[in-house]
Amino acid sequence: MSNFRPLKYSNVLFLLLPLALGSHSMLWAQPGSYSVANAHAHNDYEHARPFYDAYALGFGSIEADVYLRDGELYVAHDAKDIKPERTLQKLYIAPVLEKIAQNNGWPYPGRKELQLLVDIKDNGPATLAALQKLLVPHRQALRRVRIVISGAMPPPDSLATQDEIFTFDGRKDLLYSKAASPHVKLVSASMLSFGKYWDGQMPLDQEIRERLVTFIALQHAQKKLVRLWATPNNATGYQTLKGLGVDYIGSDDLMGLAAFLGR
Repeated sequence: MSNFRPLKYSNVLFLLLPLALGSHSMLWAQPGSYSVANAHAHNDYEHARPFYDAYALGFGSIEADVYLRDGELYVAHDAKDIKPERTLQKLYIAPVLEKIAQNNGWPYPGRKELQLLVDIKDNGPATLAALQKLLVPHRQALRRVRIVISGAMPPPDSLATQDEIFTFDGRKDLLYSKAASPHVKLVSASMLSFGKYWDGQMPLDQEIRERLVTFIALQHAQKKLVRLWATPNNATGYQTLKGLGVDYIGSDDLMGLAAFLGR
């Protein structure tokens, strides 16, 4: 029987927040400056050229949602959108490997890395096993791609036993055991979980901002990267996320975000 005991964020906040805020140097992950390396292509597969549009702009993180059907991994937002030609292998893995071959073992020229966030939509254990089978033959080539598993993930107490080709997308209401924590490189949270919906037309509510500052500081103190979703696709939204110190700014508007970040 596992001895893992997930701890609620609110229950340990008073213990860890002084550590997070007491020294600026403790904010391990906070970017000193921003570029398209901090850009995350949310639901990337919905663009005209999956992978390639975001890659051409230099995005540091790209997201694909996957479903397992008859042993094949398909990329789609909903199960009803699955199409035979839209496999993870064709849309993402083959292009990534192509770029790595072109760039002497790196996803981008200039020895730049890439994060590929794979959101498992259903059949979690079977889908992860199929993904492992797909990726393991390319383990060496993919060593400079951070593959982050999100969605239907394994339980927290099993993360330490998973193939090291994977890292996992943490959840804000959990602290992870000493064994599991190194396998959680990224922590993602919906803006909605901090308060009401915000469309970016007006400045962010101060109370919500304070909750976000606390959350981000806590994650950075634990050496985690931070991504927020359900955020506005506009300059006010991007500037607010930048001011908060998130590590990846997500958007559905690739060109708009790239322009904001100075592409």
